[in-house]
Amino acid sequence: SPRYHARDVAIKRSELNRCPVVLGSATPTLDSYARAKKDVYHLLTLTERTNEQPMPDVEIVDMREELHAGNRTMFARTLLDKIKTCMNNKEQVVLLLNRRGYSTFALCRDCGHVEECPNCDISLTYHKRDHQLKCHYCNHEQPMPTTCPACESHLIRFFGTGTERVEEELTKVLPEARIIRMDVDTTRRKGAHERLLRKFQQQEADILLGTQMIAKGLDFENVTLVGVLAADSMLHLPDFRSSEKTFQLITQVSGRAGRHELTGEVVVQTYTPDHYSIELASKYDFIQFYEQEMKIRRAFQYPPYVFLVLMTVSH
Repeated sequence: SPRYHARDVAIKRSELNRCPVVLGSATPTLDSYARAKKDVYHLLTLTERTNEQPMPDVEIVDMREELHAGNRTMFARTLLDKIKTCMNNKEQVVLLLNRRGYSTFALCRDCGHVEECPNCDISLTYHKRDHQLKCHYCNHEQPMPTTCPACESHLIRFFGTGTERVEEELTKVLPEARIIRMDVDTTRRKGAHERLLRKFQQQEADILLGTQMIAKGLDFENVTLVGVLAADSMLHLPDFRSSEKTFQLITQVSGRAGRHELTGEVVVQTYTPDHYSIELASKYDFIQFYEQEMKIRRAFQYPPYVFLVLMTVSH
């Protein structure tokens, strides 16, 4: 405290010290990209990876179909098959489950419908105590439905699982797999990050399971498969930037696979496979995503079209 944005501080310091700043990202924020389009920033684009390796192919798995086929586990059949193949070939796997800022929302497992606020275009959050769905922006409230308003299915449920539970399930379906879990609980102690990553680097584990801390910057030559377990948990956060964050995270974590000699592949599990942020992330199409998302931002008066001010009054 006080909280600050490192990017904004860097830009302010560059003004004071009269030096250039390089903002580097595979997935720039819409705010930064909009500034670059208006020549506030100078835009430089890199179109290929440093070693000219192709980006891995992304396969989107519709979890509604898995459910209808009788698969009640949290892993798609194709993902499990690919993990087994990797282990047989002595290759490694990265599994991402984004549970940061986890919010309980209501999702229909039959059709993928999520209850959204009629005013703000964000998902409603379930409050257990009064069994209500509430909007965290405008305080709109409505009772939790017993059937899906879109398809009348009774399979409308709260959504969300933690990394610990995924680890338990993984151990059941793949008892021979050696798993390293990286999340807030396992990396609390000083030096824990480095220790876990070194173990994975030395191939003392087959699977690295973690939250978004494993999505960026890791470079392991033996990783050939990346699995995104619940793309919906990011997509339906009660935040107007949730589509942007989903696009960024899927694109970033996809880049962990096939970085060296071995080719990579990515499997994204979702109940909303036709959502534009998931579709476009699977094609690495930032420009198309930017154009689509900016239309929504303009319609609902969100940044970068307006500035938002947060005022907190505490006793």
